[in-house]
Amino acid sequence: MLKPLEYAYWAVAIAEIASEASGNETLRFFTKPLLMIVLVLFYVKNITGPRGAFHKLLIAAFIFSWVGDVALMFVPAGTAPETLMGLPKNPNFFLVGLGGFLVTHILYAIAFTKVSYPNVKALLPQRFWVAVPLLVYMGALSSVLLPAIYGNELTKPFLAPVVVYSTAIATMVVIAINRYKRVNDKSFALVFAGALIFMFSDSIIAINKFLSPVPMAGVFIMVLYIGGQYLIAKGSLAQFNKE
Repeated sequence: MLKPLEYAYWAVAIAEIASEASGNETLRFFTKPLLMIVLVLFYVKNITGPRGAFHKLLIAAFIFSWVGDVALMFVPAGTAPETLMGLPKNPNFFLVGLGGFLVTHILYAIAFTKVSYPNVKALLPQRFWVAVPLLVYMGALSSVLLPAIYGNELTKPFLAPVVVYSTAIATMVVIAINRYKRVNDKSFALVFAGALIFMFSDSIIAINKFLSPVPMAGVFIMVLYIGGQYLIAKGSLAQFNKE
């Protein structure tokens, strides 16, 4: 059974996805910033026990995600208006958004190291083959993405930030993998699925911006992002909460 704030999150999510599908920037101006606000309220409301370092890291990660969400709203896109609700857009907001989500992934990575059973040996690096699909995916994406960024004078300044960001999200996913059997199965499955989905969302952003336009990119990005963040929140709560 979903809790009231979960219903609120998914109601805002549906409205946000509708705004992406219809290109309604006025609706998006309200729905996109609301997503992480509602998720933080849901997360805080459902913490049991003391709010230790793990929970503080998760809350901070959601806040920096909010910064990323808001910044990316002000990145000009195609033939869209150069202002949003009277406020000017600027390409540099992409770097602000990237920075917000970079901090998010770093905070997630740190939080995910705080496991329930630290004496259980981690999968990596001993079972390195577990990470091979991830490495193949990131390698294949980078092999087409980075040359495209470097070969365009307009996007060349984004090369170093994209490399740093890609490394951070890959590291976050690897650490999520290493939670296997070091937290309960529900927490591991939800967080790992959320981390992967978040990574796929970011991949579509990169492909759409630097390689070629992706049809309905905004819808796919937000569906994955909304789902990924929700699963990370639920999985993180499940590490400590008995449901």
